[in-house]
Amino acid sequence: MAVPVVFSTGSLHPFGLDRVYGWAAEAGFDGVEVMMDERWDTHQHAYINELSERHGIPVVALHPPIYRSAWRLGTEETLIRSARLAGKIGGPVVVAHPPPPGRPLARWSAGALAEARGFGVPVAVENMPKPDRGFTVRRKSCHRPEHLLGLGDVTIDTSHVGASGVELMEFWEGLKDQLRHVHLSDSDLSGGDQHRLPGKGKLPLREFLAGIGGSAYPGAISLELKPWPLGTPHPEVIMERMKTALEFTREGLDG
Repeated sequence: MAVPVVFSTGSLHPFGLDRVYGWAAEAGFDGVEVMMDERWDTHQHAYINELSERHGIPVVALHPPIYRSAWRLGTEETLIRSARLAGKIGGPVVVAHPPPPGRPLARWSAGALAEARGFGVPVAVENMPKPDRGFTVRRKSCHRPEHLLGLGDVTIDTSHVGASGVELMEFWEGLKDQLRHVHLSDSDLSGGDQHRLPGKGKLPLREFLAGIGGSAYPGAISLELKPWPLGTPHPEVIMERMKTALEFTREGLDG
């Protein structure tokens, strides 16, 4: 079975959820990842289910915000509520941001992460970019593959890998047995979390995708980009670049 390729609505966050969902369907994506933010449209299961039915493609993942959501709660309670919400949308993967560097990862894993997973939906912990220079990491910060070992399902964000100075294939090899979800984008490796269009940077994305396509990977590839490389605010350019990114990804998975 082919690996689904989906589009993160966060890639075009300046636009409304309905509009982005429609563009993803028109471009030919297999589904969407809903980036949750302060707007209630991203938190209400009845509305999200209606979008899925109307546009004919499913919600494959929910991505809770790093900071405040429409619920105006802390990040741990937001993760728990997002997992509960996922159960009302058909059980998509929930992408979990780990706590900031310096905070006990084991306590979070045994607490909020375990509670979120208790709702029976996959919750995949995302690797984060390497902390800014000058920050001394006294505990695991989740920017290296060994930090995520033993945490169960994980999400690999390729732009975050590029921002951390770790080889992408090394990262994947270290975590492929735990891999449940992928955020795909490119980086020129000059620093920072870039989220460029696939093929417009220096990450070995074709090799990475071929490895995933030839494995028993059970998840999806989610295009998580920034609005400006996609041509925002021009709809015609956006559609063209969405289709190009989708083609690149499917060709890569085919090896």
